[in-house]
Parts: sequence; structure tokens; C-alpha cells
Amino acid sequence: MASSFSSQIPSIVHLFLNLSPKSVLDIGKGFVKYVFLILEYIGIDDQKRFNPELTMAQQSKVHIYAIEVDKDLLLPHLSQVYNEVFADNVFEIYKILPQYDLILMIDVIEHLDKENAIAMLKYFLSKNSIILIATPVSFFKQELYQSEFEHHISHWKPGDFKKIGYVDLQYLDGGAIYLLSKEKMDVRGFGNSMVKKLRRIARAVRNEI
Repeated sequence: MASSFSSQIPSIVHLFLNLSPKSVLDIGKGFVKYVFLILEYIGIDDQKRFNPELTMAQQSKVHIYAIEVDKDLLLPHLSQVYNEVFADNVFEIYKILPQYDLILMIDVIEHLDKENAIAMLKYFLSKNSIILIATPVSFFKQELYQSEFEHHISHWKPGDFKKIGYVDLQYLDGGAIYLLSKEKMDVRGFGNSMVKKLRRIARAVRNEI
């Protein structure tokens, strides 16, 4: 439930717009801000009138599901934005879930056992899902909300993901965003190559003058 780095929001929304998933699995949903952003930018058809008798999830072109292990965080508003919420440990159920276009793990993976998490990531990639991960660059201890599920127990570096599949990444402040896929992907405007860094710098400078 801890907040992710706010500086990552534009890059993650940029990925949503470019990937245009039709189905999303949100593992460890946090404050649900990224689901609202999916609904706003690619889920809700802005050419149609809202139906106040339906939830946002029912009116969305993107079907979004969540897995939440902490029963204290199964809050009433979740039914408004998710098609279904699985109240369970992700390691117990991921193999019986359907395929999803996009798997979200925003500031989640550092809370998971590394060996089990690697096996899970490999499984999702074998199903042709794309995985979007955000995690701190440096390991630090965390104690929040009097919850055992908020502890950091693993530290992840680019090399960990390169052993699993194709990975592109982008650093922002104290965090890193990783995009994992079964085969090589090139998302315009996202990545760690020098060319992409220079293009982002050029755009930032152009926007300031």
C-alpha cells in the first residue's frame, strides 16, 4: 500500500498508451492510482456518455483484475474499478489464472521472495504477457501501516530480469521501471539506451524554451 515514486507516473502512463492492453492483472494494487489512470487514458471511451448505474469497470474497454493478499486493504471502492479482485497470495493462484496482456507490479516485487518471484515472472512470460515492474534502485527496510506485507525482503537489479526475458528499463529518481517481454520490444520514448536518453533530454529542453 506504500506510495510509489511520483516521478514515475508520466513514464508509466506513457507505457499504458503505447501498449494499449485489453486485459490487466494488477498484483499488489496499492492505492489503485494506476488503475484509475488506465481507465482515464485507455479504458473509458470519451465519445460515449457515462452510465451512472454501472461501475467504471463495467464501462471500461480494458478488463482489469487485482490480487491483494492483505485483507485489510479490500476496501469498498475496489469494486468500482476492478472486474474482479482475488483476495489471495499471488504465489498460490497465478498458475490457475487466465492470460493477461499486461501484468502490473508497481513497487511490489521487493516485497516478494526472489526465487518464487522469478518462477512466476517466467510463467507469465511463457503466456505471452508483458510485465511492467517498478521497484526501488537501492534496498531499504520498510515498516508501514503495521502490516507484515509492507516489509521489503528482496532487492532487484537489471541483471535479475535479463536472466528471465527481454528487458528494457528507465531510471527515475530512486526507482527503476522495467518492461519485461518474451521477445524484444521497442517502445518509443521509453528505455535506457543513450539515444533514448538524449531524445528525452532534448524534449525536456524544448518544452522549457
